[in-house]
Amino acid sequence: MSGATAADYAWFNEQYGESLGVSGFCITFVKDLTPLETFNQIGVTGEESDDVDDIDGFDEYPISASTAVGGTILVEEGGYACSLSDVAKRLSRDTVTATVFRNVNFDQTFIQAENGSVVLTFDPDRPYDRSCHSDRMLSHMRDLGMPLEESDAPDANYILTAFALAERATGVRLLPTHIEEPALFGTTEHLC
Repeated sequence: MSGATAADYAWFNEQYGESLGVSGFCITFVKDLTPLETFNQIGVTGEESDDVDDIDGFDEYPISASTAVGGTILVEEGGYACSLSDVAKRLSRDTVTATVFRNVNFDQTFIQAENGSVVLTFDPDRPYDRSCHSDRMLSHMRDLGMPLEESDAPDANYILTAFALAERATGVRLLPTHIEEPALFGTTEHLC
């Protein structure tokens, strides 16, 4: 599995801190599925980016999907559908998913699901306050320097570490091209 670290995701703050970091995002890592298969898991009808003349048609609850090594990256700018427990369960049927969510108020969630069950949830700034059913994920959190006890918690932002944890959970790496050049577009309106 991946040995990703927060440093591997420093580009996110540099490139998207003023846009996605402010408008909010929901980024989901999906193991071993194509963008089309991923959309099918959650009932999203996708249009290929080459066929989309007017992106404005996806203003309501937009979601995009990109092919990544090891699977798919889903991006919801300003959205939240994949951070919902029911959607995470549905999306993770026969696979592994990890979602990193932040809204405009900087409320945050990390949610990992495997084979239709949620196995880990926490706020990336409070990883010690978590629901976890996976020793492997606790080991990754410890290795990434996330505080597992409140008394060990420095005042820090762990959103980049959450991206690294998502990669470790799924084996899928998020790259800038997944945000900039998605393969499919759709809407999650029916999920919200």
